[in-house]
Amino acid sequence: GIQAPAKAAAPAAAAVPAGAWMPRLESWDDADLAKERARALAMPEPAAGYSGPRYSGAGVLTEAWIRQLMEFQKNGGLLPKKDAYLIVLDMIARLKTENTMNDVQVNAGQTLTVFGDLHGQYFDVLNMLGMAGLPSKNNPFLFNGDFVDRGSWSIEVILLLFALKLKDPDCVFFNRGNHEMLEANIIYGFAGETGSKYDMDLFNLFSEAFRNLPLLHLINNEVLVVHAGLPGPRPRVWLPGQTHDPEDAVPINAKACTLAEIRACDRYTELTANSYREAVDDSPRAEEKYETDMRMIIDFLWADPRGGVGYGPSYRKSRGVFMFGPDVTEQFCRENNVKLVIRSHEVKADGYLRDHPTLMSVFSAPNYLDTGGNKGAFLKLTPTGPGGSLAVTPTAFTAVPHPDLPAMYHQNYILENH
Repeated sequence: GIQAPAKAAAPAAAAVPAGAWMPRLESWDDADLAKERARALAMPEPAAGYSGPRYSGAGVLTEAWIRQLMEFQKNGGLLPKKDAYLIVLDMIARLKTENTMNDVQVNAGQTLTVFGDLHGQYFDVLNMLGMAGLPSKNNPFLFNGDFVDRGSWSIEVILLLFALKLKDPDCVFFNRGNHEMLEANIIYGFAGETGSKYDMDLFNLFSEAFRNLPLLHLINNEVLVVHAGLPGPRPRVWLPGQTHDPEDAVPINAKACTLAEIRACDRYTELTANSYREAVDDSPRAEEKYETDMRMIIDFLWADPRGGVGYGPSYRKSRGVFMFGPDVTEQFCRENNVKLVIRSHEVKADGYLRDHPTLMSVFSAPNYLDTGGNKGAFLKLTPTGPGGSLAVTPTAFTAVPHPDLPAMYHQNYILENH
């Protein structure tokens, strides 16, 4: 059969000037990670007078530690480089134990909070946590991707999220978004921010953590949470002349993609420009499993709902990404016995929107890029609906002031140094 390509294809060497920084594209094995841990442990201690929290392992994490970190970072403090490395290394080890799709049970007396895109807006994240509380056994959290990029405090956001998960790994859940990806981080600020606050080797470790992030969570077997959207058309044929006119649609599939197929998807990958181009065919053909997986991953990270039926081309990327109609969502939910899909990925004026009868969006970065004027929101899921089903309650909030740094400020680091 066809050979699966390498996990992440390197860009053409011709495009890279001599001596330029290049992201590490090969995967890390246990020996690589052990070596990196030894290197981190040998890093110097912070300068005398450092007043923030220290991380030497998940055992040090208490609520007081988390609150100290929140305040320390708010005032411009930065965790020592050694500690940041150890947090990311510990996070990689934990994420490797999780699945592409994880099951979460929310029982009576518990409330699961789902957060949408955060995009490095640390001061809004602190405000949001002031409203939602901190995660605990009765107050589990699910962060639905796009933690970083765009906003200029992505390091503060991601280190806080990683610390929350390392403290309570069974009460804090993450889905990967399209911004937990090399192709975005190099353009939209996170790589530059990591380089300017720490170094580019730490960025390579973050990339490894992101490749191990789950893609979906299924709550009480009834609510599916994914960053962007549902699986696309099968066969996955691109119609070059297809317009955004709702009449010009690819009809829904004969049968919806199953949860079992989704669970079996190998999530460990990086998407490149070629991934999107190769994610559609000019005429129907049989797919290899790695192709089906890659196509599903693109849908989970990039697809958007639309008002018209069936599938149509997305406004995102020039080819390979689809939008899906309410009939696609209805079929997927009915055939998989799911009551609701929750997704993020798109700014919504009120921070949330019921796009389809069984699909809701939540977006948690208010006044996105300092110009959006949108509210942020989070969703609380409680088993207080009919027959103990999950009731969904949105809370919207507005942006709070932040220090005077523009969005994507740290992108200059990449432009000037690499």
